[in-house]
Amino acid sequence: MDAIVENRDVLFPEVFAHLAAVESEPQTQLLDEDLLKRAERSLDPSTPKDLLWRLLQTGERLLQILQQDPRPLTRLLERNVSLLPFDELKATISAEKLEEGLNSPSAPVQLLCLAYLRKAADSPSGASFVAASSSLVHCLITVWLSTESTEVGERSLEGIEALLAVDSHDSITMLATNGSLGEAKGQGLLWRRVFTDPDVYSILFDRTSLKISKRDVKTKKGLHLVTISQARLFDFIARLANYNWAAISTSTLPSIEARYVPDNDDSQPVGGLLLYASSHMIDTSDILMKALRQDFFMKLLGVVEDNNTQNVPPQVLQTIQQEAGVDPTKDGEDVGMHL
Repeated sequence: MDAIVENRDVLFPEVFAHLAAVESEPQTQLLDEDLLKRAERSLDPSTPKDLLWRLLQTGERLLQILQQDPRPLTRLLERNVSLLPFDELKATISAEKLEEGLNSPSAPVQLLCLAYLRKAADSPSGASFVAASSSLVHCLITVWLSTESTEVGERSLEGIEALLAVDSHDSITMLATNGSLGEAKGQGLLWRRVFTDPDVYSILFDRTSLKISKRDVKTKKGLHLVTISQARLFDFIARLANYNWAAISTSTLPSIEARYVPDNDDSQPVGGLLLYASSHMIDTSDILMKALRQDFFMKLLGVVEDNNTQNVPPQVLQTIQQEAGVDPTKDGEDVGMHL
């Protein structure tokens, strides 16, 4: 069955009239979820910019006073944000406002802020905007590691990965400017913020450590939340290995790392986050975490075998194979010989 094509000239006057009614009586007038879903489906790259901006401004204003579940509205606004250039969006929303939204107790509001940050990943300049605020990056990573919402956690990681990908020195983004295409190279500013800003880098450890924890790991819930954060960090490191092996496998802030990897020394083949997560983070008596750790090494192995540019020493490759449960001698000389 073909999808119904809405007449925007009819639909959006109805949408704006409805939003105005809710704004006039936010305590009693409920959002029309069906109407807002129809509006969401009707938005596409051909939608006039003036309509997108009016809808975004109206919706953002309504969110400030809304006293009900905002999800029908925030879903519409997420779609709206995805259709506007971030270079224009950033003129209307500050890093402080995004941080305020990420700290909201409302998951829909957090998801809307994450939509803005995901849009920033369309270009290196957007990633630079995010990287410029230590507080915003600190907040984003804290929310990702700490949230009890699976959706917020997943969307946070997707946004972080996308921002780091476009910010990578090896990344080239094609951008349309004044009707012509141009190249923009990643500047590495967000990578430096995450891995060399002590306030940001320390979160990756203190939110996942069982020894020095922000949570009460003596309680069942506290321990459970830490293990969720540990699983998220495993995923994070495995994803980032594809972009910058050195960042995850070398020490960047020894003064912080030493608190969580007390017996670290120069004889270790790797350091930094990889050493911490693989050797010092989890409770090895926890069967689930041991399984996640092995899965983590399987993902790492896939990265180093698929990416010929990764400078992974043979000793490290062999260790990854062993921890992943792969026999380094299996299939003879074919194992890892392309690295």
